[in-house]
Amino acid sequence: MLRQVQILAGSVMGSVVIAAIVLGVAFPSGERFDAPPLWLVGAQVAAAVVVHLVVEAIGYRTTPLHVESTEAEARVQAMQAFNSGTVVRLGLCESIALGSVVAAFLIDSGGYLSILSGAAISLVLLAVHAWPGDGPIGKTVTSLERNGARSYLREQLGLGSVGPIQEV
Repeated sequence: MLRQVQILAGSVMGSVVIAAIVLGVAFPSGERFDAPPLWLVGAQVAAAVVVHLVVEAIGYRTTPLHVESTEAEARVQAMQAFNSGTVVRLGLCESIALGSVVAAFLIDSGGYLSILSGAAISLVLLAVHAWPGDGPIGKTVTSLERNGARSYLREQLGLGSVGPIQEV
């Protein structure tokens, strides 16, 4: 299961990189590396902070598992919650790169570097919030298990039973 989520996140991250490279041909070679306006870079950073805060607020929110759920039910619900949360976080984190592409064609100069800076910011957000590492998995497990039920999410992902609720 972990491999499937890694492929999904890696595909989105790769598409951001490929789009940034390919869009370079849309700008004249002499102007390709002109500096973008400072206000645009500031707007990208501000948008990244907003996206980060939104992802922290809603990107890991799940319905807690019922304490009386069977292991099979808990496993299914946990995996569904993790997958849907990952897709939400992917979309939110990728929005900086997409907005940067739009902005690049609206400004007079520095368009390509604004695409590259937006892509870099998105990749950092994607690495932190969408790649299935300890942070996103742990936050999802905490959200699922907040009523005392066990989610078995780490086991399903092949990571063992580490988390706030462990068997004795």
